[in-house]
Amino acid sequence: MNHSSEKTATSDSVVEGATSDRQRQPMRGKRVVIIGGGLAGLSAAEAIKSAFPDRFDVTLLEAKQVVGGRAGSFNDPATGEAVDYCQHVAMGCCTNLISLLERCGLDDQLNRYRKLVFLHPDHPPSPFAPARWLPAPLHLVNAFGSMRFLTLAQRREVRRAMLRLFQTTNEKLRDQTAAEWLVENGQSPATIRDFWDVILISALGERPTVVSMSAARKVFVDGFAGAVGASDVLVPKQPLAELFGRKLRAAIERLGVRVLTGKTVKELIREPEIAVRTQSGDPIPADHVIMAVPWFAISNLLPAELVPDAAKLADLPVSPISGLHLWFDRQFTDQDHAVMVGTVSQWMFRQPWEEASEVPDRKSEHYYQIVISASHDTRQMDRKSLLETVVGEIHQAYPKARDAKLLRYRVVTDPKSVFSVRPEVERIRPPAQTKAAWFHLAGDWTATGWPATMEGAVISGRNAASSLCSQEGLGEIASEDGLPRGILANWLIR
Repeated sequence: MNHSSEKTATSDSVVEGATSDRQRQPMRGKRVVIIGGGLAGLSAAEAIKSAFPDRFDVTLLEAKQVVGGRAGSFNDPATGEAVDYCQHVAMGCCTNLISLLERCGLDDQLNRYRKLVFLHPDHPPSPFAPARWLPAPLHLVNAFGSMRFLTLAQRREVRRAMLRLFQTTNEKLRDQTAAEWLVENGQSPATIRDFWDVILISALGERPTVVSMSAARKVFVDGFAGAVGASDVLVPKQPLAELFGRKLRAAIERLGVRVLTGKTVKELIREPEIAVRTQSGDPIPADHVIMAVPWFAISNLLPAELVPDAAKLADLPVSPISGLHLWFDRQFTDQDHAVMVGTVSQWMFRQPWEEASEVPDRKSEHYYQIVISASHDTRQMDRKSLLETVVGEIHQAYPKARDAKLLRYRVVTDPKSVFSVRPEVERIRPPAQTKAAWFHLAGDWTATGWPATMEGAVISGRNAASSLCSQEGLGEIASEDGLPRGILANWLIR
């Protein structure tokens, strides 16, 4: 999309407004500039304009040519189709993300799966399907019992630890790593490897040896045990560049938000008036600024005196996620996704919109993606060895794949895919409000109560919007608390 005319019109109006700010402000509302067009920035813009459509003039600046941030896509050179860098999924417990899409008319853009399948090379497939008719957390009893790759002794270990986890508050777990807590609570190395690691590495993008146990509790309590439907898997029906980059952007622009892409912010101006300067334009005056960029991009923009531990935040430990994009000459499974256990591969995804493709030659090739979270070790492997390992694991899991020819592949690794939710990180994650009434923070790395997820990013945007509105005396903008718990879950879970 060409924004050259939009840029000119916006620049002219900003300069004119700056010359007569006091007279014009009551007519158009307070000026808000959001730096960063990821889910955090988009969520903040939507929350402000939905709650107070006429009180704020909102401009969102994104350095890239498309919004969506780390939830993005690349164009496949062979077909021109958009392919996600790494498959993103949500869960039924991600109520703020789901509600954002609903308000924007995009609630039909996610496939909801109520069953997972776990594949282990030495055991039959294990369907994981929580009961819809039992109250939480009893709805998980048969589902966990169906994990055939766990021995009876391992299942007993898991049940005991889960019950203890229900009775332990987050506050008591913040200073412990997941691995420390699991060992203290009777989990054998085999059970940690075969069960806890499988869930936690996929959900948190990091190894249990370093992640906070409070973050791990979030996964198991809110993501599985707290409510029926919490563990449902939601997969976008189309590439993220389409869902977030085009459709979500369009919905937010309809609310009156100016979204300007290709706008790299150079600096914040604080005197004589607050403004945001881009590399290619005049300063944009602002009454409020929301900084919604990733933690690793804040060092040049964040006024250190306004945020405690600013230097530490810019240098948070990170964890990589790798996606292996594979195109075969035939379909070898009708499963849309599966969790792979005991292998280098962790998730397999089949492109869910493949059958609907309008590309003429699309049927001659079939796309699959293997996701490897916390891919510290696999990054050290050369691509040929990694490819051979993964394809061998696919052949083991799907015998029909042995007759399929790999046409081409691509390995994409984001070395800073997620921040590492370690105990020391949890202690310094900042709130949305800073020491300046005009400056607010958003991003999944802020204090959302969630790990590095799309849900956390959306919550952070709402938190920043709430901080801004509170400073203007308009009250707070609340985030959703998640799926409601039933009587039994409230009794069992602290």
